[in-house]
Amino acid sequence: MQLNSLSRAGVGSVCQICQFYSAYQRLQTRRIQTLAAHFRPPSNQASRVPLLNSRRTRQASSSRKAQSTTWRRHFNDRPQAALAHAAIGIGELQREADRILKHEKVPSEEETLAVLRKFEGVTDSILGENRGEQIESQGRDGTPASALLSLDGKPSPPISAGKTVELISNLAYTVVKHPTVFISPQILQVYTTLQASLQRPSTLPEIFDLYASKPIPQPNTYPIKYTTPNHAAAANAIPYRLATLAINSAITTKSLPTALSIIETSFRAPAYQRSKALKSGLPPIIGFSLAPFAAYALASHFSLLSNALDPAIATPAAAAGILAYVGCVGTIGFVAIATANDQMRRVTWVDGTRLWERWIREEERAAVDRVALAWGLRGTDRWGEEEGPEWEFLREWVSMRGMVLDRVSLMEGME
Repeated sequence: MQLNSLSRAGVGSVCQICQFYSAYQRLQTRRIQTLAAHFRPPSNQASRVPLLNSRRTRQASSSRKAQSTTWRRHFNDRPQAALAHAAIGIGELQREADRILKHEKVPSEEETLAVLRKFEGVTDSILGENRGEQIESQGRDGTPASALLSLDGKPSPPISAGKTVELISNLAYTVVKHPTVFISPQILQVYTTLQASLQRPSTLPEIFDLYASKPIPQPNTYPIKYTTPNHAAAANAIPYRLATLAINSAITTKSLPTALSIIETSFRAPAYQRSKALKSGLPPIIGFSLAPFAAYALASHFSLLSNALDPAIATPAAAAGILAYVGCVGTIGFVAIATANDQMRRVTWVDGTRLWERWIREEERAAVDRVALAWGLRGTDRWGEEEGPEWEFLREWVSMRGMVLDRVSLMEGME
């Protein structure tokens, strides 16, 4: 009797193992079918492939345009297959970067741009058409592919958008920072656009500073010789468009120190202020310096039209009148431009700030104002109620640079 019960127990255990194995095989079969249906690319013969239900059969028999749109949407969501393809290209990009890093001579600008543009190509394959979309943090992948690959509760494969993006960002940073690489305006533009697309702006302040102060390698020299550039030269100014793009990327990633560092190395840099003075301030100064000659020429012509005064008397009088008019109008115009505050929201100048400084640093103030609006409360009636270490750091940073954050006399209801 006891032997029979043991035999039945053994048979029952074997049956349970068989049932578990059969259930496991059915689960794996359903996962494979689900993944195959989810990542099936569009084709003209899609209707011949057996689908899971009648609804997918109707979708497969639709037009090719609708199928390509669906596939493009899944690709833009960065499925696991696209990430695996991008990971395969990372090895090639590493080899391309090593050609620059291990170059015995000074690499040309074309070689460096070719490597950075290959980085952009891999970035396009990951981000698709939505290059400006923020990528999730490193190691996380919230795509539909990761959800399907985790049906059994196990973590997704190690390939993820965050790790791939971090690797591309590090490779680009290593290439641009290399001592033998000269950061030209085109290289700076491609690098800034790439890091902004990857939402990795943490290295941009350092690269902006190196753009003006990095020693310049001399080609055709061995060992390589370097020359020290003038960091305050107008040619070393960060373009306004690139600085704005970098600040917007830092705001998107919610990195206050990075945003303020970008402002420090771009709009606050002496090179940018000198560049603005030469491009925007030099033409009016030249015009004012030539105004006496132009006024005298006009006065000489107008004196010939007068019958009441002698030309010798009318010419100096007309020239003095023209100069007085131009000087008064120009002065009033400059004061109006320098003291305009309609564009100021939360950051204003300290009382007593010189008009020239207000004008030359307006882009800096506007950038800090945009950062304050991004980190502060949305409702205007609650401005001034912000708390926390980041906000206190921003308030102190602003006050140390001759500006005021949330001037009480200018706040709503405090006039």
